[in-house]
Amino acid sequence: MNNAFGILKAQRVIPIVRTQTREEAYTIVRALDRAGFHLIELTMTTPDVLPLIKQCRHEFPHLTIGVGTLRTVDQARQAIDVGASLLITYKASEDVADIGTQKGVPYILGAATPTEVDHCLELGSGIVKWFPASLTGPQILRDLHGPMPEAEFFPTGGITVATMGHWFKAGAIAVGIGGDLTRGGGNLGATVEEQARKALQLAAYPEIFPHEPQGG
Repeated sequence: MNNAFGILKAQRVIPIVRTQTREEAYTIVRALDRAGFHLIELTMTTPDVLPLIKQCRHEFPHLTIGVGTLRTVDQARQAIDVGASLLITYKASEDVADIGTQKGVPYILGAATPTEVDHCLELGSGIVKWFPASLTGPQILRDLHGPMPEAEFFPTGGITVATMGHWFKAGAIAVGIGGDLTRGGGNLGATVEEQARKALQLAAYPEIFPHEPQGG
């Protein structure tokens, strides 16, 4: 099994690349690589994402690629076949857990309720994706850690570079950030790279954030 979890915990902020075109996604991946990211998430909803994953594995062999928004076992198999190093889904999927275990590829299952968190843990997902984070705010992680102290949470959905520190203070081992980190204007690559460098710096020094949570 690869060291995707170790990289995720060290990096603490995971860019979620979800775009309308393969070309735009590739531009973002290049910018994230230049900024110093070691692990990123490409989503199955991005057009032509499977050949893009294969291309990125070839051009950026040092980059750990997680594949997210997995909905079916076939998608999980396809992601593994093109080189996914981490499987990520927004639900407590037994199929994803089974194929990840069979192939030796780590996986993160998703939850939105305490019952679903328990199910994820039962399926071997030591790291649980809390989604959508925007519906609860950071305090939920403190509440969940009471009855489930062994769970490690990876919240995504509505988190921004400005608010991710509140989730770290609540106990998140890492956060996933989509649009706030991967959007850009006319110069997409340069804009994303600048925001990405800022995100990495803030993730490395969370003590600079305000102490009180201010939403997701």
